[in-house]
Amino acid sequence: MKKYILILIIMLSTLSSAFYISPDGFGKRVDEGAVQEYTFKNDTGKTVRYRFKMLPGSDGRSMHEWIEFEPKVMTIKNAESKKLKVFVKSPPGTPVGDYNFYMNVETVTLPNTLGNTKEGTAAAGSTVGLSINIEMIGWVGDLPAQLKLEKYEFETKEGILHLKGFVNNRTEKRFVRYMLDIIGNNGQRETFYGGVVNAKDSRNINVPLPKFKKKSDIWKIEVKETLDRNLLQTIAF
Repeated sequence: MKKYILILIIMLSTLSSAFYISPDGFGKRVDEGAVQEYTFKNDTGKTVRYRFKMLPGSDGRSMHEWIEFEPKVMTIKNAESKKLKVFVKSPPGTPVGDYNFYMNVETVTLPNTLGNTKEGTAAAGSTVGLSINIEMIGWVGDLPAQLKLEKYEFETKEGILHLKGFVNNRTEKRFVRYMLDIIGNNGQRETFYGGVVNAKDSRNINVPLPKFKKKSDIWKIEVKETLDRNLLQTIAF
């Protein structure tokens, strides 16, 4: 699967504060029906129009045909925000496992005076923005996440403390999107967003911890699922 976190980093670097979506993923069980709301903010100084499409994901693992979403077109004035609502439910008998789709977002920057411009059309003087695809992933079946930080150690390199090790996703048939919260004795906190680890896979990590001088400054590490903050592991020191 493509790493949609990387796509978002590139996109945000290009647009600065012109594009904002929260949350930036899906990550829900869909055989029971799942709803996710996405907030879009506009800080461009102009009016922005968004057009949304849901596109196929991986061959044989796509869930784009199970989706209902509203609205299809959204116009947001400067300093305002609006929500996109997405509902996904898999058909009965869908095999257990993870599935994906791509949320396509097209942007058009409009003149500050919209006049009688209709939704879905561009006004004279409008500027075409970009068309981006954000990968969204969910799963079918009772598959609680089983991901842990293992074989970890601390190392100081060029005066900065690093956490090294690997995260191991032992979950059957589904990805886990994870994060690490490293919490200090005096309330300091470093948060590392690790992205997606596929089912039965592992990933090496090497995380700089500039807020901590040495291992004894750290109280605990919490491993969580990113979107719902579901706690997967606590390591206390």
